[in-house]
Amino acid sequence: MMICSSFILNHTQAAGEWTIFPWIHSNCNSVSDNDQLRPVSVPDIHPASAGITEGFSMCGGDFVEVYSDPSQAGVWDAVVTCFFLDTAHNIVEYIEIISKVLKDGGVWINLGPLLYHFADMYSPEDEMSIDLSLEDVKRVALHYGFIFEQESTIETTYTTNLRSMMQNRYYAAFWTMRKKTRRLCS
Repeated sequence: MMICSSFILNHTQAAGEWTIFPWIHSNCNSVSDNDQLRPVSVPDIHPASAGITEGFSMCGGDFVEVYSDPSQAGVWDAVVTCFFLDTAHNIVEYIEIISKVLKDGGVWINLGPLLYHFADMYSPEDEMSIDLSLEDVKRVALHYGFIFEQESTIETTYTTNLRSMMQNRYYAAFWTMRKKTRRLCS
């Protein structure tokens, strides 16, 4: 994923420049051979046309390890999390880090379900997983200084072949929150 994302962000010259066949190896739930062999052009938009030209951070590694570094504190105007929060062993730690890396008044935009990736791991070697309800996630965000600006549920898919006989749909949480501005005492 990281190699592909880096390639698209850093080496693409135009929308639709590359053609891939994402369902060519999937024989299940195809209505026709044409569906399985259907090409897809990427990217759907050129990153620069969306204003993504600088100040964008994407790096390989553990989110906690990379962004809990003191050099990241108060650096970012915005954080966007998309199908990401549920990848945490400890979602509270993710929210705390997001709050720390944002500048005062910074924006956090989120879209995704809470399909906790580590919820069903039970062996003694497995790291603990904190799996909060959406209601509790929002409470934690408020605790770490966020104010809700917009909130809704969006029906969406994730890497889905829309022509497949099998469709997985999420009713994902979407929000825009702003980090409170701290007032300095004079």
